[in-house]
Amino acid sequence: MANGIGRCLREWGINKIFTVTVENASSNDVTVKELSKQLTKMGTNLMNGNHLHVRCMAHIINLVVQDSLKESSVSIERVRHAVRYVRQSPARLKRFQECFDDEQLNCKKALCLDVPTRWNSTYLMLRRAVEFESAFSHYASSEIGLRHYLEHSYIEVGIPTANEDTVLSEIAKNMKEKFNKYWDDPGKMNKIIFISCILDPRYKLESVGYALVKIFGEDPGATIQAEVKKHMTSLFSEYIKSSSKGVVLTSSSDCSSLDTSTSGLSDNQIST
Repeated sequence: MANGIGRCLREWGINKIFTVTVENASSNDVTVKELSKQLTKMGTNLMNGNHLHVRCMAHIINLVVQDSLKESSVSIERVRHAVRYVRQSPARLKRFQECFDDEQLNCKKALCLDVPTRWNSTYLMLRRAVEFESAFSHYASSEIGLRHYLEHSYIEVGIPTANEDTVLSEIAKNMKEKFNKYWDDPGKMNKIIFISCILDPRYKLESVGYALVKIFGEDPGATIQAEVKKHMTSLFSEYIKSSSKGVVLTSSSDCSSLDTSTSGLSDNQIST
């Protein structure tokens, strides 16, 4: 994989890579390490590749949500099949629209069917189904075909409704456990994700430090903040080295520059 990526980079004329974002698979760890070696040979591996590997946040979020959706898979399948049934013919859509009008639902939106592997589309489908819940109830009471369709699809017959609080609580618990598996250990995180927030004028270093303490606790949060500041200072030094002036700032001057850039935040701004 690393050889393939390297070959593509050479063909495209790209020889300077700062980060590579890949999904959370063990094989990708090996790929990034091998790619780092290639960049080192090319003399373009910034800071020996310390910041090269970025785990794909979107992929991890998808894993968290998909794993948790299993807790309510029957209900989701019921909604999915009901939406699919209504959308299968113009006559059914027309009948559903009549139920929609009978319930006096003032909404111009239409039913949407999800792609099961894309959690965000499942969320949109469920949100729309909740908005149309009364129309579904009206439709199911007069359309026997929907019940037959669900029975033949081996889906428990019933009206699409929201889950009970106990089920939602279990889902939230599982999501938190899955989230902690990937994000509970800050030592495994690429500090670039924090540095990007520091560079946002709305947050800066002190606000990020405040958030780290709230998330990980007083001592761990302060330690992570110090590490992030150290990494940012090193990156700033690398930037200076590569500038046309060729001026290298000392560590103390680098730190003072960072302190100056983040000293304008008041306590009230940090806590908001």
